[in-house]
Amino acid sequence: ATTMNNNSTKNLKLRRHTAVANPQDLDDVECGKDESNNFEYDSDQSNDKKDDDYVISRRSAEFLSDLSPFSRRVVRFVTPSHPSLPDRCTSECLTVAAVRIIPSLTVLLALPLLMWDDYPADWSALNVYPMIRHMDLVWSSLLHTSAWPIVVGTFLAAVLMPRGGIGSKYLPQKSGAATTMGRLTALASALTSNVTQSAWKTSAALSLIFSSVVIINMTLHMGVPSAIWNPFIWGWYHVYLPNNISPAIQGACLDFEKNSAARQPLCLPERQWNELSSGQLSSYNPDDVLAVQKGLDYLQNQSGGIIINALARNVVGAVPALKQNVEGLVPFFKDSGKKISVVVFENDSDDGTREAFQTWSDQESQREEPRYAVDLMSCGAKNPNCELGLLDRYDMNLITNPKASGVGKLGEFRQIVLEYIMGQEKYKEYSHMIILDVDLGTSLSPLGLLHTLGLENGIGQEHAVASSSSQVWPGTSGTIIPPYDLSAFRPKETKANEKVRHMHESFCNLMPAGDRWRNMCEACSPMQLFMIQSSSDVMNHHDQAYEVVSAFNGLTIYPMNLIRERGDKARYDAGDDGQRCEHVGFHLSLHKPMYVNPKWSMNLKPSKPGGPTGFKAIKTLVTAIIGRPNVMVAIVIGNCLFFYIMVYACW
Repeated sequence: ATTMNNNSTKNLKLRRHTAVANPQDLDDVECGKDESNNFEYDSDQSNDKKDDDYVISRRSAEFLSDLSPFSRRVVRFVTPSHPSLPDRCTSECLTVAAVRIIPSLTVLLALPLLMWDDYPADWSALNVYPMIRHMDLVWSSLLHTSAWPIVVGTFLAAVLMPRGGIGSKYLPQKSGAATTMGRLTALASALTSNVTQSAWKTSAALSLIFSSVVIINMTLHMGVPSAIWNPFIWGWYHVYLPNNISPAIQGACLDFEKNSAARQPLCLPERQWNELSSGQLSSYNPDDVLAVQKGLDYLQNQSGGIIINALARNVVGAVPALKQNVEGLVPFFKDSGKKISVVVFENDSDDGTREAFQTWSDQESQREEPRYAVDLMSCGAKNPNCELGLLDRYDMNLITNPKASGVGKLGEFRQIVLEYIMGQEKYKEYSHMIILDVDLGTSLSPLGLLHTLGLENGIGQEHAVASSSSQVWPGTSGTIIPPYDLSAFRPKETKANEKVRHMHESFCNLMPAGDRWRNMCEACSPMQLFMIQSSSDVMNHHDQAYEVVSAFNGLTIYPMNLIRERGDKARYDAGDDGQRCEHVGFHLSLHKPMYVNPKWSMNLKPSKPGGPTGFKAIKTLVTAIIGRPNVMVAIVIGNCLFFYIMVYACW
């Protein structure tokens, strides 16, 4: 057998032409020492091994051929040499891969740390998950969707993309007929071929696709709310309905003094605990059981009663659900007839809402022993049905009237109800007031309420406590499910979150005081989304009630003594410009920290999210952004930029 001299090929260089004939584009590929070129015929096994080595070397050379001659020389210079390392080409390929991966990882990990603060307090070198979770929350807030589908989609595109891009052999061939369709096909083929041969162009195209999917999904979710648009919640996201409360509570031992030592807590199996707590509490968790038992003891032996405070307009379909929720609370009281009252302020409904409340009130009052009271407020002798003729805040034209309030008259109406309750002798002994959004139509989680009243250190008796009710965030396909009321949320102000809070304020200050944007920015701000996600993340609150400046989430309980102590200073207001959420003003007026209980929660229906839906919601969003060019530029540029950074780093 003839054998070539290894020394003669040790530094052999192969010059190949690329697709273009520009001399600067010629690729120098150092094959290095390659014994697979030796012509030895000792055995079939030897030949197979050398064939495999040749294939590996050839693929390595093709990988390196993407680099410019100067870049390849730099790679050869920095690549270490050692007998334990693979052949030279493979070592150089590993060097190139590391050089490409490390900067990408640096961008993905460092950008969240540089942009915002509010880092987790309990992370360490031995416990890095809190920091990884922090970075994940930052990226999901910047993208307004989870980063993981973007990462997976980019990796799949990179794997499926042919080497060198989508060339002519993958595209429709040029048609002989000079038709419009033929020309468009040729143009699309040329554009696809051009874009896919460049990493930055491909990344830009993928970024545009991903961001478009988010916008389309958000439009569908707001316009025609449905679980269909949220595939990531299919099979596990459960909405607990109030019509299941009464069946689930059957057989419960609710006399705390007699049954505090029952073998099964409250004599209820785990399945019923799950139903009555909206999936948040477990009969196997001693802390959950203790808090619920303490809350039940308080409700039966110390509480003066609970007032349910509600505003209502065109919510006739939600009245039966509210009735079921109220009746689900009745068994927990020893004398509910004097301990539960529903106070409703209804105005301007044209769907029969007032009539539905009046019928409910009459039916309960006519019982031989009323279980509770339904107090439907009047607007005086001259206007008993509260026909005020007010335009809905979402029907305002934000182009012709850019300062139309995003709060409307809600603050004034809530103040009217509050003053009515405080001025009624029959409510003087009540110890708590629940304020809720009537239209949500989900279970109020009776055990979650008991858990809140039984929180350690008397939090439920001394502080306002909001639920952690959550909804699927529009545009995320079900990948983000935060507490839904971003407008009412204000985090506890600390030095750790000072930077992100100031950035959120700057985002809202894109428009002057009084502009509707000052209200809508709360739901559009990446910083606000991050802060509410971070506060509600179990890695930060560890299943304990956490302090905030303000929160509502559709369901909040207030100690009446706290409101009585503040007197006339406890007031709802929409801020100096009329655009601040009325709950924020009320919570600030109480001059006491409030809490959010992560164990007291509702999962909102994907088909009935909080806030406006349908054409009204889309019109409000579009007119609010299009009529404000600086806002539109900031949102579009920010969205495209962060999608591009994420995709390009993964590519």
